[in-house]
Amino acid sequence: MKPVSGSPSLSEVALNTLLWEAAVMTLVIGFVELNLPKGKNDPRDFGWVLLSGALLETIAMGFIIADRNIFGATVAAAFILLLWALGLPLAIGGGNRMAVNHAVWFTGLLFLGFTIFAAQHGLYTLSVALGLLVIVTIFLGAAGYTGNAALRKIGAAASLVDGFVFLIMAYAGAVGIALP
Repeated sequence: MKPVSGSPSLSEVALNTLLWEAAVMTLVIGFVELNLPKGKNDPRDFGWVLLSGALLETIAMGFIIADRNIFGATVAAAFILLLWALGLPLAIGGGNRMAVNHAVWFTGLLFLGFTIFAAQHGLYTLSVALGLLVIVTIFLGAAGYTGNAALRKIGAAASLVDGFVFLIMAYAGAVGIALP
């Protein structure tokens, strides 16, 4: 790792805020889906946390779009879609869970494409973070379809690990360290 020289673009700054929010959101998703601490998770509170992240990330995405960073904007849009789709029904206490499962599962397929692209372009840390999102979305989506608790735990555990990967990426970006 080496310090990044020069002034970051508006898009890079906005993307770094998205990394921090992705860290918090994936950690929260992992803890809630694993029901940690036991019996202390309120679905509506979870929904409001996801909506807060969705709102902040939507604002940041505007700056990424303004800087014409198409890859960054598309990755951000996929993650933001999930936060809005998951957060709204939880916050209001309703919604079509099957439609949400479809959004989660198909976004996982999009994350798979992003993972491959990132790895091909030498963005290895990003490809790990996105690859874990593939596991999170595919397994949590499948758990939603089937009601299988084991699938939910795998997705939740991947979400926790991914939260720490995003946390490392956000910290590195904030202090000017370029990760591979």
